[in-house]
Amino acid sequence: MSYIKLKNLFEEQSLLNDISGILSWDMATYMPNKSRSARIKQMKVVYDYKEKIFSEIKKNELFKKAESKKLNYFDTLNLQLMKEKFEYFETIPFEKIKKKSELSIECEGLWREAKRKSNFCIVKKTFSNLVNLIQEESEILSQKKNKSKYDSLLLNYDRSFSTKELIELFNTIEKFIKLKLPIILKKQKHNYSDDFKNKLTESEQFELSKSLMKKLGFDFSKGRIDKSIHPFCGGSTDDVRITTRFDENDSFSCFDALMHETGHALYEQGLPKKWIHQPLGSSAGMSLHESQSLFIEKQIIKSLPTSKFIESLLVKILKKKSTEWKFIQIFKNRNRVKKSFIRVDADEVTYPLHIIHRFNLERKIINDGIGMENLPDLWNEEFFRIFGMNVDSDSNGCLQDIHWFGGDFGYFPTYSVGAFIAAQLLNKIRDDIPNLNNLLELGNFKPIISWLKENIHQKGNSKKINDLLKVSTNENLNLKYFKNHIIDRFIKEEF
Repeated sequence: MSYIKLKNLFEEQSLLNDISGILSWDMATYMPNKSRSARIKQMKVVYDYKEKIFSEIKKNELFKKAESKKLNYFDTLNLQLMKEKFEYFETIPFEKIKKKSELSIECEGLWREAKRKSNFCIVKKTFSNLVNLIQEESEILSQKKNKSKYDSLLLNYDRSFSTKELIELFNTIEKFIKLKLPIILKKQKHNYSDDFKNKLTESEQFELSKSLMKKLGFDFSKGRIDKSIHPFCGGSTDDVRITTRFDENDSFSCFDALMHETGHALYEQGLPKKWIHQPLGSSAGMSLHESQSLFIEKQIIKSLPTSKFIESLLVKILKKKSTEWKFIQIFKNRNRVKKSFIRVDADEVTYPLHIIHRFNLERKIINDGIGMENLPDLWNEEFFRIFGMNVDSDSNGCLQDIHWFGGDFGYFPTYSVGAFIAAQLLNKIRDDIPNLNNLLELGNFKPIISWLKENIHQKGNSKKINDLLKVSTNENLNLKYFKNHIIDRFIKEEF
């Protein structure tokens, strides 16, 4: 049967993605410095196999044959998702796909050196070549899909929202944040204390993190933790690899990164096994993926009730008994609001401004075909417009994120859309689990994670975001929940 043949071929494609995932994880963690050229060859072979798979699909007209068969609802949906995935490989010449992969690996390596030395010139030439290729890709996809060039790239990460819809969302949030930020900063100036004087060591942060991860339900028999220059969740099916970073000046840098990536990992580990290695069994886009990580990190772990549980763990596990580690201090210090250069260190209030900054730049780069020779100037100008701050170095500016240098244009909006979704999910969970705060104080996350598994994880890629939110929260994405969350946590919260 043609549909069964397609399922088998897409399983092969998924397994090749798993191989790529492990190779990419290794490249970001333990791969020797001079092994990058060999890794490029290895990834090229993976893409060669993918090309054979999609060539077989095209040659044998498997989609045309499968569409003539009577399939049930879920198989029909899976077939449609297959077609969407196939369309990319059918539209973009494989030589360009392989070249993009090669340039991404080379560029990422140069980015590491450039960031360390805070010198964009080190990566400029290779990065310019990579962006030129991405601009070509966006033009090809634009003509195929009859969409804007940037819209065509957004679809690589999320099929739920267009540029027009994102502009509307972000304009609303930017105005809201700029209105509330002075109020929040004024309140915190009087009510919030200095940072912890005695820092948690790296090993202490790891120990605290592992304890919380186990409580949240992360399966260590199918996953592991490592360090990398940029935290991420990767690996493969049933082998989730989480990485984190450590900052000796921040007692919760490693911990917060791991809480964020644990949200991603729980989503991956909770996807429907019935549809494993099929498009229907994958996540429903990166906005939803980011909603899961931000739900765990921001909505749950940084909350006041969970801060009480963290205090109990610091006493029980790490023997921290001074007043410095009381839950009020933990909550206050971990929810400090301050404008800063670095996105990954930003608080919940200013974080969307970092995303809006990148969103605005990405649209200019892709839709207007702007070259990358003067990226630092382009970056710094837009950053000053949004934050009113002059960027002091390339490492604090255009070199701070790995995404563009790995070829990911169109990804950044998913972070803030994810934050909006997370706030809406928590609002519904509060309705469904009335004793939520008590559970958080006790570190009992099981009912919460069970709700997420039933309403989000187990749905796989069966629905777009608004359709999924209608089922799980009874309405489309609504910014009022994120706004209410910011007001409740940073303005109304009293101690």
